[in-house]
Amino acid sequence: MRVPENLEREPLVDALFEVRLSEATSIADILPGILFQDYGSQAKITRLPAAELPRDVRASDQKLQYAPIVRIELEWYLVSVGDRSVMINCKLPYPKWKNFKAEILGILARIASLNVASNVERYSLKYINLIQAPTIPEQVSKINMSIRLGDVNVSNDHANIQVHHKENDIIHILSTVVGAQGNLANGQAVFGTILDIDSIREFDPVEFVAFEKGLEPGLEVLRQANKQNFFACLTQDAIDEMGPTYA
Repeated sequence: MRVPENLEREPLVDALFEVRLSEATSIADILPGILFQDYGSQAKITRLPAAELPRDVRASDQKLQYAPIVRIELEWYLVSVGDRSVMINCKLPYPKWKNFKAEILGILARIASLNVASNVERYSLKYINLIQAPTIPEQVSKINMSIRLGDVNVSNDHANIQVHHKENDIIHILSTVVGAQGNLANGQAVFGTILDIDSIREFDPVEFVAFEKGLEPGLEVLRQANKQNFFACLTQDAIDEMGPTYA
C-alpha cells in the first residue's frame, strides 16, 4: 500500500521513544542537571512516585526496574528517566518525525558524553492514535480487521485486541480498543478507537556509546516499519478522511 507522508488531520495522541539498559545507572541523578543547564528556565524537573522507593526495592521488582523516577519537561518534549530507562515523549501538537528524531539523537548524545550509562538491551517507538467516530459500527468500519469469536462477528461490540507480530528483528505490538472515550484539553468529549503500535528492537547488550553512534539508521527503519503497520490497520476511507499527502 502507499503510505502517506503527512496527514492534515493528525489522530496522534502520544509518541514515545524508550531505551532500556542492562543495569541500573546514575543517569537519573545527572541528566536533569545537564538538560537544565542546556535549556535553562524551559526545563522543569519533577520527582515521580517511584523515586520515593529505595533503589534496591526498585531493582528487585520487575515492574519497577524500568519505572521513571524523574521527569524533565522541555518546551516540546517530556524526558523521563529511571534507573534503567530513558523515555522521550512528544507534546502535542506532534512536531513531526524529523524534529522528534533530532531530539532523540540529541538527548542520547548527551547521555553518551556522560559515560555513566550501562549497556543498551532494547529500544522502541510507540505511537498512540485515536481514530474518532461517534458509534461503534462507525469505529469498526475505520479499522482494517475482521474478527469472529465463537458465534460473534465483531461489528457492533466493544473490543480490546492485542497482537504481537515479529517482522525481521522488530517486534510490533498492535493494540486496538474499540469504544474508547476521553476528553480533549478543552473538555470536549471524544469517542473512537484507540490504535496503538509499539515497535521494539531487543538484542544482546551493547555499549551505550557504540549504540548511540549507530542509532540513526536503525531508528529510521523502526519508524518507517511502525508507520507502515499503522496505516495497514486503517481502511482507505479512514485514511482519506485524515487528509493524506504522498511523496
